[in-house]
Amino acid sequence: ASISKDPNVKIYEKNAGSFAFLLNPAPSKNPNILNPFQFKEIRFAVNYLINREFVVDEILNGYGSVQIDPFGISSPEYEALIPVIESYNFKYNPSLAKGIIEKSLISHGATKLDGKWTYNGSPISIKLMIRSDDLPRKSMGEMLANELEKIGFTVQRDYGDLNKANLVVYGKDPQELSWQVYTEGFGGTSQFVRYNPSTAAQMYSPYFGSMPGRGNPSFWNYQNSTLDKITQSIEFSNFTSEEERNELLRQALTLGIQESVRLFVAQNIDPYAASSSIKGLINDFGAGISTSKSLINARSIKNTSSINVGVKEVYQGAWNNVGGCNDIYCTNILSLVSDSPTSRNPYTGEVIPLRNEWTNITTMGPEKRLAVDNDAVTWNPSDQKWEDVGKNTSKSKVTLHLVFSNWQNGQAMNKADLIYQLYFPYEWSSKINSTDQTYDPEYAQPAQVALKYLRGTKFLNNSTLVSFVDYWHFDKKEIADFASVWATSPWEVNAAIERLVKNGVFAYSRTEATVKNIEWLSLIIPSHAQAIKQELEKMKAEGFVPAPLKGMVSVDEALKRYDASIKWITEHNHAIIGNGPYEIKNYNPAGRVISLAAFRDSSYPFPKGYWSIYESPKLAKFEKVQYPKIVTRGLPLKISGNVTIGGNYISNATLTYFIFDKDNHQVTQGTGKWIDDNGNFLIAINGSSTKAMSIGPNNFQLFVKSNYALRPDIYSGIFISVPNPVVKN
Repeated sequence: ASISKDPNVKIYEKNAGSFAFLLNPAPSKNPNILNPFQFKEIRFAVNYLINREFVVDEILNGYGSVQIDPFGISSPEYEALIPVIESYNFKYNPSLAKGIIEKSLISHGATKLDGKWTYNGSPISIKLMIRSDDLPRKSMGEMLANELEKIGFTVQRDYGDLNKANLVVYGKDPQELSWQVYTEGFGGTSQFVRYNPSTAAQMYSPYFGSMPGRGNPSFWNYQNSTLDKITQSIEFSNFTSEEERNELLRQALTLGIQESVRLFVAQNIDPYAASSSIKGLINDFGAGISTSKSLINARSIKNTSSINVGVKEVYQGAWNNVGGCNDIYCTNILSLVSDSPTSRNPYTGEVIPLRNEWTNITTMGPEKRLAVDNDAVTWNPSDQKWEDVGKNTSKSKVTLHLVFSNWQNGQAMNKADLIYQLYFPYEWSSKINSTDQTYDPEYAQPAQVALKYLRGTKFLNNSTLVSFVDYWHFDKKEIADFASVWATSPWEVNAAIERLVKNGVFAYSRTEATVKNIEWLSLIIPSHAQAIKQELEKMKAEGFVPAPLKGMVSVDEALKRYDASIKWITEHNHAIIGNGPYEIKNYNPAGRVISLAAFRDSSYPFPKGYWSIYESPKLAKFEKVQYPKIVTRGLPLKISGNVTIGGNYISNATLTYFIFDKDNHQVTQGTGKWIDDNGNFLIAINGSSTKAMSIGPNNFQLFVKSNYALRPDIYSGIFISVPNPVVKN
């Protein structure tokens, strides 16, 4: 706020990312120790111990909004979820929480002595893992710790950063109770997504691998087959219409809130400050200005050759693309180093082609199927070979043209890189026998589910393929995104890493590193990079060609690849070799600096300024709203007004409304109508809807979203409903 009027600075607000509490639902291995959060009703009661309004107003100083769902008010999914969100109406109510918690504890054999809860003669202790490197989360953790102490729990505060949380929270068996509450934070998506298929699964479902236990069979794991089924239907498009999908979202949200393993608190508004001399920054609705589009498009009017980007951390967890890179710092940097197959419009979330250009999307879904070409292939991990799928069907098929370029080590991308990428999930999500070393359970759990929807791949030539997927969506571009195939690192680096993991030198995932007591693989750590280099040298000496590439890659071709990557690691002291517009020149752990340089290879397909069309979003804004303050039940009412889009009075937008009674139960919802092309609208609500209003205050919300940019402007108001007087004859 203090620099917002400084002409040398421009503030970009990011309305994404959130704060949450993760609760440990595991029962203790020790029968004499009681974990209160193993009981669903106690977890749910914690919602009433959280003063969300205080968090937003005081801890975040108004830079946020109250949140109880995984999506948040700025998400395009939010409007579909409003009936569920409003129905809970969570308010800070410690007395209600105390009553629920006490009733549950007593029913499970706990007693209260001198104001402290005990079980089998010992105090009931709760361990809070509090992120002390993030002031809002530290304050939130202290706030909840105080509330739990007031109820009579013995609270142990454990402070640390994400590195510590990766070990204590995500890397240990939940039944050890090394933590029971963790102050989580999420940085938003890496780019804005219109129909985010995996958010509900990531935040609520065990199969996705982000719930306590993380799917590792050596640990106790939170289980909920109903949530798994519903969220898989959302993620893998087992629905027949947009409304059916919205209903699945509402069901997932309802169950997730009832289970209350992860409790959302607030969606934060992150203000990013940039020098006003930097132009071309693109404020993506999901990720802010720290995205690849923004930093690729950025330019300085001072003609400087570098841009300094300040972040809280540059390293908070392992950098590998199988079971690592789970934090926003890694994600943001690697998005500059390697391109993705598709991208997204930063303001609508619509899929746009990038390295995968679809030339044909054919679908028979949602209920019919088409024949898969007999010579499409999948990898057979048991026989260690590619095999034809034979007679099979799928809902859709997509023909993709692959836009290749050179890897940053100078080698040309080719079909072999993609073949290796296609092979990997089949190999590492299947456990053929008890001695199979190519298996990571944390990775395998979600991969096994996804593979059921991949029906085969057929290369038409070296840069064109047909991807068969048992997937349908009402937006065909989402099908193309699901069917995409791409590689973000060279096959030889992946093969060297695979050998190291297979031989027990490193682990892909945090949980496997803990179980096997080995290091979590990170390609940016110099010692790990040197191990990869040594493995490449062994592969070179052996004339090694990986099983999935035999018959496709000659020994001579493999040797050229090995030499190029060995040289790269020798010169850079890390093993991150990408195909994007920037390369990592240097990592200085002591100085906490990562230096990137533009990769000016002539083969790179996207010139400077490629994303400039997205520099300014055309947002909708309510300019005037008129409505009666007093409403007679049973009589119609009208709401009118006008909006602007990008500062102009036009009507290229959608307008929706919701009305709730005094108990926050939905009375009605609908869509407004545009009177003309100049942004003037009318909402007509009939008498049967007003008859359902409660006597007294009823609140309403209006949402308007430009068709160019889906961040809504929201208007809230209150009707005072009065009875319709009876006329006597």
